[in-house]
Amino acid sequence: MADLSGGEESGVVARRESARGGSLRRLRAITRKEFIQLVRDQRTLALMVGMPLVLLLIFGYGIRLSVSHIGTEIVGHDSVAMRAQLDAGGHFDVQAGVVSLARARRDLFTGATAVAIVVSPSGAPTQILVDGSNAFVAQNSLEYLHSVASPSATPTPIDILYNPTLRSADFMVPAEVGMIMLWVGTVATAIGVVREREQGTLEQLMMTPIRKLELMVGKILPYSVLTLLIAVVITVLGLALFSVPMRGNPFELFAFAIPYLVAALAIGLLVSTVAQNQRQAMQTAAFILLPQVLLSGALFPLSAIPWGIRWVSQLLPLTYFTPISRGMFLKGLGFAQLWPQVGVLSAMAIVGTVLAALLFRTRLD
Repeated sequence: MADLSGGEESGVVARRESARGGSLRRLRAITRKEFIQLVRDQRTLALMVGMPLVLLLIFGYGIRLSVSHIGTEIVGHDSVAMRAQLDAGGHFDVQAGVVSLARARRDLFTGATAVAIVVSPSGAPTQILVDGSNAFVAQNSLEYLHSVASPSATPTPIDILYNPTLRSADFMVPAEVGMIMLWVGTVATAIGVVREREQGTLEQLMMTPIRKLELMVGKILPYSVLTLLIAVVITVLGLALFSVPMRGNPFELFAFAIPYLVAALAIGLLVSTVAQNQRQAMQTAAFILLPQVLLSGALFPLSAIPWGIRWVSQLLPLTYFTPISRGMFLKGLGFAQLWPQVGVLSAMAIVGTVLAALLFRTRLD
């Protein structure tokens, strides 16, 4: 009986070792298969390697927490000592000449400058005006202006305009409207078109009398309506939950958002022409959208981005919609002040739509 018991125990141990060995072989086979599949999927591999490199370059070189080149005007009377003091720090770009207080307020309103220093005939500062619509720039300006504002026992009064308390919600919610529109419009369009192609419904539609341009427009119209509705909801929630002011005309804001939305949808169509499946569409969209959010001025001001990489920002639709949104929320700007941004977005929408249409037609062929 003892020998039988020992034999049974040895058999159990052998079976366990055999099962363990079989499990390891299966694990090795699955792992090998996944590595082979990953190497064959060149686009996914490129995105996995490229995204960390892009983020490393953006955070290491493209974004700085200190702001420089802050547009500044001298109001009332000129002061050589004041200009020398501002130039010494290297943070302010002081405009030549002296402007009136009305001109300084107008430039702060339009965003042409961020700081205005009122100087008395004796050369001492009597008032400092700071544009608070960009909280990041305003906070850096206040830190740099500390020595200028308090050269004596009597501190110089500082007026922060448009966002007196520098609330982060007032700074972020207008930018989030643009970021969410960009994300929803691009990702939803790209994934929707790729899903239709995977299911074979695009080919079925091409068998009907519908034209390719009509098919493209018909595909993006629902996403346009959906994205605009989401933007309206985000705006209403921002006003209701965070008490963000809306000093401009909301209908005008959404009218200005149309060319921006078309540009975002065109990006989504472009992504759909290069992505083979929905996973690649999501990865490619993220690869495009994340740098756009970081380099557009939505989170970090453009003046904090070095010139060597700032040119990339000029190619991004969000770079032009962010000042539109913030300007209308916090300042009440209109077309008279925002027409350059609206014009650039309109040009981007036209170019992006034409390019997307050509590639979309080519992909269908």
